[in-house]
Amino acid sequence: MTFDEYQKFCRTTAVYPKEQALDYLILGLCSEAGELAGKRKRQLRGDGYVRPEDILYEVGDVLWYAAEICSFFAKSLEEVAEWNRIKLSARKDAGTIKGSGDNR
Repeated sequence: MTFDEYQKFCRTTAVYPKEQALDYLILGLCSEAGELAGKRKRQLRGDGYVRPEDILYEVGDVLWYAAEICSFFAKSLEEVAEWNRIKLSARKDAGTIKGSGDNR
């Protein structure tokens, strides 16, 4: 499955208030990332084993929200992934991959 195919599939499962779509999607992304962080935190605290697939299921939920945010802006997930690849490559080439701030 390609990013484009996945993003089209996500559109078929998108049920949320369209008048507040961006707010809903950003908060959902944060919520799912928080669930991912919570699983890892419990693991570090020694509250039991978290299966790799449980972590990956949360990553999948994060990916769904990312795909929907891209759709909100009428951009493909593949296009945004390419923008990110270009940005990271430029930072790597400039020796600023470890720096801080957006405009490195």
